[in-house]
Amino acid sequence: MKKKLFVAVSVCAIFLSGIPAIFAADAETDANAGAEDVIVPDMNFTGEPIALSLKDALKRITTAGPGYENAVLAKESLEAQAKGQEELWSQFRRASNELSAANAYINSIPIGTPERDALAAQTAMTINPMHTLNARLVKLARPHLEGQAVIGYEIDLNKLVYDTTKVYHSVLQAQEALVIAEENLRIQNEILANTRKKFDLGMVAKMDVLSSESAAQDAVVKVNAASSGLKSAKMSFNIQLDLPLMQDVSLTDALQMADAPEIDLKASIAAALTNRNELRQLQFVVEKEQLEITDLATVSRYGSEYLTAALELKTAEKSLKDTKAYIELEIRTKYENIQNLAEEIASIEKAAANAKEGYRLADLSYNAGMNTLVDVQNVQLASYQAQLGLAAKILEYNLAISDFEIATGYGVGGAR
Repeated sequence: MKKKLFVAVSVCAIFLSGIPAIFAADAETDANAGAEDVIVPDMNFTGEPIALSLKDALKRITTAGPGYENAVLAKESLEAQAKGQEELWSQFRRASNELSAANAYINSIPIGTPERDALAAQTAMTINPMHTLNARLVKLARPHLEGQAVIGYEIDLNKLVYDTTKVYHSVLQAQEALVIAEENLRIQNEILANTRKKFDLGMVAKMDVLSSESAAQDAVVKVNAASSGLKSAKMSFNIQLDLPLMQDVSLTDALQMADAPEIDLKASIAAALTNRNELRQLQFVVEKEQLEITDLATVSRYGSEYLTAALELKTAEKSLKDTKAYIELEIRTKYENIQNLAEEIASIEKAAANAKEGYRLADLSYNAGMNTLVDVQNVQLASYQAQLGLAAKILEYNLAISDFEIATGYGVGGAR
């Protein structure tokens, strides 16, 4: 029977071996056709448009997608490690209880009997596992791992929120940059048309026309660059949100300066020193080193083993102390950065408004023959640059606020 089955399988194998050659071309064609269907052949975004507010984007990124799944897996991994420590602790406790029961039984046997002496000799060689360094380390590690599972999950979500906020606002900034570039192109075309009229009337030289044409062409280049920047920002956003790269997404929020937070600097520093995960991890290391050096109570304080353990404890304590200082420095620096950015934005807003008005006045003066084309172009260039700078600073300010909030919480110190 087995021989017949083997022959049948062999015949089928010989027959089927010809199939790949017959259908290879068709399979390759189908695969290529599928690839062509998926790959967008140009730089136009496709699909049914998806409208997303920042709130919608943050909800999506913290409930689905690879980043969220990785956060869940990391949390489950730490929970599994904590469970392993719990099971190990249970084994130690069970062995300790069995040893206690054995000692109780031995004590129930009359003193001096051979049975008691034999059993006592056996148990004397057995160390109670609950009194070992391993048991104390397990007892310390279990709640630490449980805490790190929760904290690490929150840290991972915080990273997703920050990164998503950044790419969302980056798209808004890129959209604003395109609007500003298009407005600059409109103005440069107006200047060019006005200059050509003046040239036809003999009011300006040919050089002014050429200069206006160059400025208009440069404005076209700026629009194209801004358009490319917007497409790149949109693609980065789609990757972050786990969307198809060329998915058409419409962001419903506007690029505007976030409300200034009311910051109590002292309270913020205290919160960071309480919450930051780096400090929790370093405190765990200090406690672990303390347990290990305590276990060396019977070892010479001048021996290499004890001195090495003492050095490791001092190093851990120093790292904890230094990290506290660096965290306070970080909070103070971020606080100053927020204040400085707010002042910069107020200054740039004033400069942008003045530049717009300056262009209007320069254009009027140019039409009246009171200044030159170069004056008008310089003022418009200043207006264009001020508006771009304002959009960039608003993005920087909003991210600085998010960064500060994270820094006063768990931070971004990994729990792995």
